[in-house]
Amino acid sequence: MPLTTGTRITIRGEDFLITSVKPGTNNFDIIEVEGISELVRGKRFAFDTAIEQPEELKPHNTQLIADVESGYQQTKLLLETQLRNAPTTSSKITIAHKGAFNDAAYQWTPTLKALQLPRPRMLIADGVGLGKTVEVGILLAELMKRGKGERILVLALKSILAQFQQEIWNRFAIPLVRLDSLGIARIKSELPVNKNPFDYYDKTIVSIDTLKNNAKFRHYIERSRWDVIVIDECHTVANTASLRGNLAQFLATKCESLILTSATPHNGRRESFANLIRMIEPTAIPRSGEYGKEEVEPYYVRRFKNDIQDEDVRANFQEREIVRLGATLTDLEVQFLELQQSLKISALNVKNKKASNDYLFSIGLFKAFLSSPEAALRTVVNRIMKIEEKGELLEELAESLDVLEAAKELLKKIIDQKVGSKYAAFKKQLKALDWKGRKKDDRIVVFAERKATLETLAKQIRIDYGLGDNEVVEFHGSLTDTEQQFLIDDFGKKDSSIRLFLTSDAGSQGVNLHYFCHQMFNYDIPWSLITLEQRNGRIDRYGQKQTPFIYYLVAETTVDDLKTDLHIIDRLTEKEEEVYKTLGDAGAGMHLYDAKKEETVVANALKTGNVAFLEEIEADSEEEEEFDFMSMFDDYEETTAAVITNDPVDQSLSFYKSDFEFYKNLVGYLQSKDLLASNQVSVEVDGMMQIVNDKDLNRILYDLPKEAKPKIGENYKLTVSADQVQEAIEDARKRKGEWAAFQILYDLHPLAKYLMTKLEASVEKAVAPVVRTRNLPENRRFYLFHGQVANNLGQAVYSDFFVVGLDAEGAMKLRPTSFSKFLETYNLTDNLYTEEITAEHLESLKDTLEMAIMQADEMYMRQMQGSIKLVQEERMRQYAEHLEKWGQNSKEQLQIN
Repeated sequence: MPLTTGTRITIRGEDFLITSVKPGTNNFDIIEVEGISELVRGKRFAFDTAIEQPEELKPHNTQLIADVESGYQQTKLLLETQLRNAPTTSSKITIAHKGAFNDAAYQWTPTLKALQLPRPRMLIADGVGLGKTVEVGILLAELMKRGKGERILVLALKSILAQFQQEIWNRFAIPLVRLDSLGIARIKSELPVNKNPFDYYDKTIVSIDTLKNNAKFRHYIERSRWDVIVIDECHTVANTASLRGNLAQFLATKCESLILTSATPHNGRRESFANLIRMIEPTAIPRSGEYGKEEVEPYYVRRFKNDIQDEDVRANFQEREIVRLGATLTDLEVQFLELQQSLKISALNVKNKKASNDYLFSIGLFKAFLSSPEAALRTVVNRIMKIEEKGELLEELAESLDVLEAAKELLKKIIDQKVGSKYAAFKKQLKALDWKGRKKDDRIVVFAERKATLETLAKQIRIDYGLGDNEVVEFHGSLTDTEQQFLIDDFGKKDSSIRLFLTSDAGSQGVNLHYFCHQMFNYDIPWSLITLEQRNGRIDRYGQKQTPFIYYLVAETTVDDLKTDLHIIDRLTEKEEEVYKTLGDAGAGMHLYDAKKEETVVANALKTGNVAFLEEIEADSEEEEEFDFMSMFDDYEETTAAVITNDPVDQSLSFYKSDFEFYKNLVGYLQSKDLLASNQVSVEVDGMMQIVNDKDLNRILYDLPKEAKPKIGENYKLTVSADQVQEAIEDARKRKGEWAAFQILYDLHPLAKYLMTKLEASVEKAVAPVVRTRNLPENRRFYLFHGQVANNLGQAVYSDFFVVGLDAEGAMKLRPTSFSKFLETYNLTDNLYTEEITAEHLESLKDTLEMAIMQADEMYMRQMQGSIKLVQEERMRQYAEHLEKWGQNSKEQLQIN
């Protein structure tokens, strides 16, 4: 028998609903089911059809029973439940628009594009702060509605696991089990040693570093398969030679759908970007490696703040203010930089390999000093130790212990005498802001590249302002995943005691620091426009309520020999602002698209004293005939939505005026039939509902985030109002450790599934209700069918509800028609009055049932299957043509090689 998601089956005398179908061996399937009969109700099982043969429920054996409920409530609820649970094959948005987020048209585009592909796989490459996580949630919700999102794996940076998990749950009610170090420890204590956690939990979020560094988890991964895999900040896996890249390439083969996200999707190398596209579609890139926009355009979206024209959306961004804070170098600082300059010049005057290393050391020392004297001192001390460990001295000046010792003494004087100009400028600005670290004062984020700088700042601020460890915190890559997540979550709460958040560039990607903060200092200037943009994007992003102020601490001097190098660094801040206002893509500033490469360019500019290096790079890029990424990413036209429809949201068919009316009636019916305890669910006004979490429900919803689950005896609070959920999200930011008190009530919420499953389980198998109404023509009977065609993965490629109309003799008087048209034609969504249905009526309907089934098969489903077949065959023909072309290109390339 054909097995598809949503089918009701019987195995070993018990009844189940199929939740997913996976191909097994020798044309057998592995079916995952949820029990609906008394013994197995609410429990989940997996059966191998090679061992267990599900009992086939033949349609013509269906028992017809009269619905005697007032207004035919049972039939309406049952049909509504079937409509809501049935997979859709629409190419529009069908469910995600009910999520708890601000509706913005640009956020639909990744999903609309993905649904046009043979497999929904997409690179979401929108700029910093545009809300890529929400776009991921939209696509996940739509895949789940299509039966293509039962098993989901999300890979994210360890610092944002909790943030990502919370965002996806709050806005879309999609539960992800967080496998950070605490989550893994909990699994080890709860699951048997040989149990694969990725089989036990359908939806998980984990750091890719956890997977690549943990052999046991790698083994689990190799034995698992997912419907969808999401890789956040995917630029970190673009290098296939790395452990991360190797794992990502492997995972791309273990899923049907793939979602990649990154604000910096390429590093300027053709092959690196090609690796990401190959993960999405292996045959998109020719084996020659030569490709252009035409080959990759179907698989990505990339927009910037400047591209968004919708004024309502733009209102959720604030125009930032850039403030340049000059820090005039003191005499001791000038002396040190002159010494550093002498090291650089000396290294440049000697032409050998060792001198090259000496030059790199002098540049590194310059960079460290621009961060802080303490960072420079640590650099010098480490160099001295390294020389002493070697036990030999070389003639180059940079290797001279005398010079290094002199540098060390100068730095110690600067530190001991507290004459650091940058810290003085920093404190001056704090004074101008009237900031003293009080609870009423603004929260401040400070970025610095060196850990020594963070440590020094933390220590000095605590002393100068009398603040404690909980008020001034340090965030860096050496912290554990749970420590990083705790600090990010804490800083995003109104009652947080943190006043100063000191962070390395480990905090520059993905994390939200803007909820209660709009003041940010770049204590040092990164030598990369990309890194600078990522830093600034932590507070300058969608949802920022106040004007973001971004401060640059810039060293200044009147000494001619030093002015050039300092001006080169200062030019980076000017260029970042220029790119921000025009191109939107910081990577386009140097046309290198890679932070490390940009740092090398700055180092070379310092080597030659070339202040105009940024302009020369721009001129060189215009002359190059090499691969031009701007030609692919600039002038992006959002044609996808227009091709599909000007209204990308598909309004669903319903008997009820609103979702809340349906759920209110559903709960009332279940309680009236003692299928739900009267005190377990309370329906309130304004679209609100509360459900008590008892032991049975807690067991059934075992995989919900623990932060989202109330204690036993306490209530889930649900609402159909997206605004109310968003208000609850805002309110939860007032207190540490809290998630939103209200959860969005819509068809994907596990509790909505729970209620609808209870209704379905209340109806005996192979039974169909009958209603009678004067809205229909006399002497006619109409049979409602749900027809579904599935692929070999058990996923629906066609799903529809339609009606067959016959006369009393079984002759077809009306061609099969869609259910929506049928309801509209006969006004069946209006209130209906219950009429008598006799045994003779039921027997008469039973007599023509087989004819109705035959007509449904021959006159509707076979024709629809034929139409689908033609469309699919044409798509297969085009894809086969593409494969043939790609294969021929590959053979030719192999011959050339």
